[in-house]
Amino acid sequence: MRPAATANGARDPRRVARARAFVLSALAALAAPHALAQLKAPPAMPPTGAAAQVDVDGSAVAASPMAQLLARARRMIDDGRAEAAFRTLQARVADYGGDPDFDYLLGLAALDSGHPGEAVIALERVLMVRPGFLQARAEIARAYFALRERENARREFEIVAAQRIPDEARRVIGRYLDAIRSIDDAARSSLVGLVELETGYDSNVNFGSSTGQWVLADGTAVIPLGISLPRNSAVFASALGLNWSVPMGGGWQWTTGGRASLRRYPSAHTLDQDQFDLSSGFAFRTGCHQFNMLAQFQHLQLGGAAFRNALGALGQWQCDLDARTQVGAYVQGFSLDFPEEPMRDARRSAVGLTFARVLDGARRPIVVAGAQVGNETSRRDLDNLSYDFLGARAALSMGLGSGWRGFAALSWEARNFDGVEPIFGVARRDRQTEVRFGAERALTADWSVAPAITFTRNRSTLDPNDFRRTQAGVTLRYRFQ
Repeated sequence: MRPAATANGARDPRRVARARAFVLSALAALAAPHALAQLKAPPAMPPTGAAAQVDVDGSAVAASPMAQLLARARRMIDDGRAEAAFRTLQARVADYGGDPDFDYLLGLAALDSGHPGEAVIALERVLMVRPGFLQARAEIARAYFALRERENARREFEIVAAQRIPDEARRVIGRYLDAIRSIDDAARSSLVGLVELETGYDSNVNFGSSTGQWVLADGTAVIPLGISLPRNSAVFASALGLNWSVPMGGGWQWTTGGRASLRRYPSAHTLDQDQFDLSSGFAFRTGCHQFNMLAQFQHLQLGGAAFRNALGALGQWQCDLDARTQVGAYVQGFSLDFPEEPMRDARRSAVGLTFARVLDGARRPIVVAGAQVGNETSRRDLDNLSYDFLGARAALSMGLGSGWRGFAALSWEARNFDGVEPIFGVARRDRQTEVRFGAERALTADWSVAPAITFTRNRSTLDPNDFRRTQAGVTLRYRFQ
């Protein structure tokens, strides 16, 4: 950065350039405020008078050695070679350390190359000479954040926000400070909840067969009874979910949660569902990695009677590769009990991979994908009830305008059973495809509305399990904490 010129006409454009560069730097944090330490440094201010001098007669004078060094380092940073720039500048600290232009560029290179401690040292020297240099103060705030010195980061951002800066820069600084507050809040116990009310329509509540004639193992053709054919109904549903998290220090957190949901089918009351889920366990975070270890229990009632209990555990790993990309993996195991049909008791296990990416674009598109493989094994050693499965899912969500955010999701699963179904004389093979479209719009800070429609097609070699299903509904959500 050049010293302020004595002529007013030269001073104002530099103020504008400084403010613009600061805004561009700060805007980069909007995608993921928690990753401030990974942001690219803003463009450098114009070089000092030593970089491009003019003689009294107007002729150019050769740039000084330091100006040439800074120009070369700036090109390295702009080309994405911040580490090389940092090493180049660090080797000349004995010669130029203490010059604010040199130290500022050294601080940027250090921060961009993952050396926040060295960045703080260099930028502190800058601010000792030029305490009003807002870009240097914003960059040292980023460096403090990378070092997890949040109080120092907060102080520096607040100093910048107290100055005369553009409104957009002030809004961005507010988001930085909100990000720091959110991290502080994460160190306190929290209770969050969700209430949902839904109404809609289901074309096949009972997964009724799409096949009008079944062929038995002996070749006999039969017409399925009405109870095995699709039954449609209106749907009324409600749900309440709560999650309580308690930090334990050292990156550990204890979490427990529950969800209760009720679904009512006025035209098929025997298929009304009541489901209750509980989970409890620990989460550990270090660097980009987060590990979750949860015990889970689920109780499902059908038509007012107990249908299935599931008790198991989940182990999950996630890593934020950068501010916009997350990958993960999980392993899950359950013991399934059917109180009214003990012959269906089983063990279920699965492993899977997950991926999420925020894409470029004004609509903020987000891609989510996953795949899983596993098996469900009969605890009664019945091969016709044991199967392997393989599935995949992909979804895309993006802004639609007027406050709406839409999504489209596609999932597919293959199930291959181990034994022949004795009544029909075939081994069951399912290929299920599901397509879901929906959107959500915030009504207030806590309330939102979300319409959705889902189409399901399960193609099966076992006629009773070959079905089509369409579900459509509107959900009203209330989130609180």
